[in-house]
Amino acid sequence: MGIYWRKELEIGVIEIDKQHQSLVESFNAFLLACRNGKGSSELLELLKFLDEYAVHHFHTEEAIQKEAAYPEYESHRLQHLGFTKKIKDLKEQLTLNEPPQINHLIATNTVLLDWFIKHISGSDSHFGRHLVETCYFADSGSQQSDP
Repeated sequence: MGIYWRKELEIGVIEIDKQHQSLVESFNAFLLACRNGKGSSELLELLKFLDEYAVHHFHTEEAIQKEAAYPEYESHRLQHLGFTKKIKDLKEQLTLNEPPQINHLIATNTVLLDWFIKHISGSDSHFGRHLVETCYFADSGSQQSDP
C-alpha cells in the first residue's frame, strides 16, 4: 500500500505541488523499506527529510497565504506547528543507543498518513480553491499548475 499522487491533490502552485509530491515520494520509499524489512534503517533518514521539508515547505506555503490574504492563515499555520511538533516528538522517542522499534515505524506511518489525508487533501485543497476564487494567479507573479 502506498499513497499515489493525483491531479486533484494539486493546489495550483507549481512549487507547492512539487513539494507535496516529494513528500509523497519519500513516504512511499519509507513504506517500501518497511515492507522489505528495512524500515528501521530508513526511519532516521525520513525524519531528517521531514525536518528540512517542514522548514522550507511551510515557509513557502505561509508566505503565499499571507500574500493572498488567506482568511484561514492562522489556523493553517497552527496545523504546520502541530506537524512540526509531532515530528520532533517522534525524533525524541528514538534513542541513539537502540535501533528504532516497530512502534516508532507505526507511529511515523500514522502521523504521515494522517497528515496526508487531513492536511494535504483537506486544508491545502481548501487553500488552493481560495487562490483560484480570488484570482491570485492573475494578480501575482506565481506560476499556476495546468488545470
